[in-house]
Amino acid sequence: MTTSPPEREEPAASPRFALRPEVEADAPFRLALFRASRGPGWEQIPLPPDMLTRIMDQQFHAQTQGHRTAYPDARLQIVTIDALPVGRLATYQGTHALHLIDIAMIPERRGQGIGGTILRTLKDQAAAAGTPVILQVARDNPAAQRLYHRQGFVMTAANDTHLTLRWPAPPPTSAGTA
Repeated sequence: MTTSPPEREEPAASPRFALRPEVEADAPFRLALFRASRGPGWEQIPLPPDMLTRIMDQQFHAQTQGHRTAYPDARLQIVTIDALPVGRLATYQGTHALHLIDIAMIPERRGQGIGGTILRTLKDQAAAAGTPVILQVARDNPAAQRLYHRQGFVMTAANDTHLTLRWPAPPPTSAGTA
């Protein structure tokens, strides 16, 4: 008697989303997304709310300026569903690697397959260029770490706050080899 393996539930299809270039008018959305991405620990810091807001604004502006300085030619995009912004993607295709600078989704859209779909697309682009994908993820973001590990990223370095992960591009195949 043979038995068939138990049926696995197929993951729900990712919602249809689009990417569009980021524009200056997206700054309020990006700030709100930055705040939503900082995690619940921020609300527990024993400081007055207005001071926390100022600190968050300063960190947002510092991150924005840091990214612009490190990656002046980065591709900055807004993830949309039905023309409404739901996330952000910042990448830079360098000579030796595709850098995933930033990827974030609003809390209501996390876990729906959008990030995985974007990562698969980035890996395809990197493979076509023969380069790896490199990113940094916060140590206190285990959900993102799980996503990256499921996508085949491996840790290559770590510091007190972040892990550096790398997806190695497959070796190029030669035409005519068996």
